[in-house]
Amino acid sequence: MKKIWAMRKNEDGVSPVIATILMVAITVVLAAVLYVMVLGLGTTGTITPTIGTNKGSTSNAVTWTVSAISGGAQILKTDVYVQVKYASNGTFAIQTVALATASTTHGMTYSAASSGNYISVGDTFALSKTAGYAQGDTMTLVQTAGATGQYCVLTY
Repeated sequence: MKKIWAMRKNEDGVSPVIATILMVAITVVLAAVLYVMVLGLGTTGTITPTIGTNKGSTSNAVTWTVSAISGGAQILKTDVYVQVKYASNGTFAIQTVALATASTTHGMTYSAASSGNYISVGDTFALSKTAGYAQGDTMTLVQTAGATGQYCVLTY
């Protein structure tokens, strides 16, 4: 009976042609993964919708009317908070107030065009001119009380 280890005389591993093909394939795969990462195609993040508005003014208030909502998702009224920031010193007049509870005591009012749970075209946001707001102040509609996402910034 012959010993198996004695039969093997060829000590070469993988042939040079196969090794070259494997190295090229690995390089192509790594380049494709890097390309996808750089373009961000592998991300699963959410897109914050954007509110488009038209600005109007009266003797009592500056009013923004929702003209469009883009981004593919509806915006729940309960998810939106309001921040009002003074342009003069950069401090917040209102840090975060829920849109649903915004009232004239905050100098800001919200009026829904429809009775649904979502912000819709025709809704209005108004800053009272008699509440001490000045030219350049901004009202920001944010996604959470912690202001992690913005729907829009409305400049007075």
